[in-house]
Amino acid sequence: MIFFFAGAEIPSHRKLLAAEDVPHVGMSYMGLRRRVKFSQPWLIADHYPPQQSVLLDSGCHTLNRPGVEVATQEIQEIADHYDGFVEQNLDRIQAYIEFDALAMGRDWIAQRRQHLDPEKAIVVWHEEWGIDVLKKMAENWPYIAVGQATCGDRDIIPLLRSISRNVKLHGMGFSSPPLMLSADWYSVSSTTWLSAAQHGETFVWTGSEMKRYPTRYKAQARKRHRTLISGNGFDIDKIEADDATENLRLSLWSWQQQIAHISQRHGNGVTPTLDSATPPNAENHLASVTAIRSEPQKEWATRPPSERVKKLLPGIATEEFTHRYNDPDSGERKTRTEHRITAVDPNVRACDGCFLAKKCPEYEPGESCVYEMPIKVKTKEQYIALLDSVITMQAMRVFSMRMSEEVEGGYADPNLSGEMDRLAKYVKLKADIEEAGFTFSMKVEGRGGSASTDAGIISRLFPSRSEGPPALSPAGTVSTEDALSQMGIMDAEIVEEPAPRE
Repeated sequence: MIFFFAGAEIPSHRKLLAAEDVPHVGMSYMGLRRRVKFSQPWLIADHYPPQQSVLLDSGCHTLNRPGVEVATQEIQEIADHYDGFVEQNLDRIQAYIEFDALAMGRDWIAQRRQHLDPEKAIVVWHEEWGIDVLKKMAENWPYIAVGQATCGDRDIIPLLRSISRNVKLHGMGFSSPPLMLSADWYSVSSTTWLSAAQHGETFVWTGSEMKRYPTRYKAQARKRHRTLISGNGFDIDKIEADDATENLRLSLWSWQQQIAHISQRHGNGVTPTLDSATPPNAENHLASVTAIRSEPQKEWATRPPSERVKKLLPGIATEEFTHRYNDPDSGERKTRTEHRITAVDPNVRACDGCFLAKKCPEYEPGESCVYEMPIKVKTKEQYIALLDSVITMQAMRVFSMRMSEEVEGGYADPNLSGEMDRLAKYVKLKADIEEAGFTFSMKVEGRGGSASTDAGIISRLFPSRSEGPPALSPAGTVSTEDALSQMGIMDAEIVEEPAPRE
């Protein structure tokens, strides 16, 4: 999947994208029109590096917003100028989105499509047109754009998956990674990465997913991921000081890692590659991050299933134990061997894929992780020992964060407050376990249900004084029947009373 980092019509963003070697960028014609008077030809080749592919967006979403009213004559003039701008830059742009001004009507948009370049033009489907129009467009056009709001409001994902087998799908204004994974999108464009500078949000790739923190949580987020951010080459002091450029660099890096992860998922876990042999403006070279699906060898397809040995999942093991039971037929006491499932250290971590590879003292290229975690928690003593370890580690974290709070001026860190509350919960949990006692309760009711009857039963069960030792059995031990008899309790079977007939 290709991700076009939109907003490149703004000079500062364009310079940053070029400095960070971002391979695919998107620019808005309407956004550029607000900044440039077009007194002379504005050529994309003069403003973007030759190795950078450019998606040209008409920017008509600004005209299609509710409440925006523009005269039809002005829209026509803007559309005509957009056509000339596309023609001037057609050799340099990777693809361009049609001028889909809804105020002009569907017939006007359909007529303009007769003059579009079939190899680079992207036609846009709008939700109000209906599903049948989308199916018809898929029959006539090789590249179709769909907005994120359209996919969220209607359950058209199954249809888009079907269409993506024959045409290329482009997602406009996408900011949801799950939505990017929902269908086989050929390309996606978004300005969400700019929220780091525009709205003070923080994007951080944590190694397996991207975290997006709103403005009110940015201070906590940046402290929480301080080591990760600085470890990947970013100036954490500038980020905490809300430096726009450094925050955008972090956002760019995080989004690139997220897109590479999505591309791997689409490609069945295959690492993305850069096809540098293809010219940057060729149709098949729309992305440096593409999923290459390796063809399976023929011998895999013909191998009988019986030859493949089944294995337990990593992290799972079984252990034998002896189970004692009464045979229902003979009544004899018997034993049988059974297996219980248990969790173990999976030991599948590889040094090359570990997020600590740059800092780990035991890092070895091509080797598996040297560390193991032989933890067993089955008895109460082991459980208490585990809690002791967790409490000790949590206390160390709290005191370390406390020192950091003091060094930074003593301002109350909400992250520290949360970790202190967590430590208190662990301590209370251990105290509750150690103080847990045993309680026995018994309900006794006499046949008549009177208080005197209940008291008589209690006195017979728990006499106030001994009236002599119970009779001994021939073997010299206390007979259970004699003991119960002396207490006035008859030993008998419990027989369920049959239900009354209706």
